[in-house]
Amino acid sequence: MAISSYPTPADAGVLCVILANTAISISIFKEIFRSILHVIGINISSWEDFTVEPSNSVECCRSPSDSYMEEFRSRTPSMQYESVFICECPKQECSICLTEFEPKAEINQLSCGHVFHKPCLEKWLNYWNTTCPLCRNYMMPQEVEEDACPM
Repeated sequence: MAISSYPTPADAGVLCVILANTAISISIFKEIFRSILHVIGINISSWEDFTVEPSNSVECCRSPSDSYMEEFRSRTPSMQYESVFICECPKQECSICLTEFEPKAEINQLSCGHVFHKPCLEKWLNYWNTTCPLCRNYMMPQEVEEDACPM
């Protein structure tokens, strides 16, 4: 008979205890380290902070104020697609909904030059996205956005 390479049941029990104690020690040191960083002003998020479940906080979950939306509408008036693109260029599509623009479609053209359907862009804004969906340039000057929720 060959000699078994498996440890005895007693050795396996000791190994489990050592692994459990190591895991607990690492967890304790991690919390001590996070506490020290918190005291000196550095906050590190835990995995619980990255849940995909909707939070119950009201801070940034509400839609933008009506004044913000009116400010955006006044600075970026909507127009018909055919009035902006009159050439026989290849069909373009809205990068938010990924559908081609119809000639009579109501669109918004941002200062960066990107074009989107008006309802698509307003829905984008309703989630406090204050930058262009493509190039991330601000849709409005930053001094207006200081009242917005931080991202």
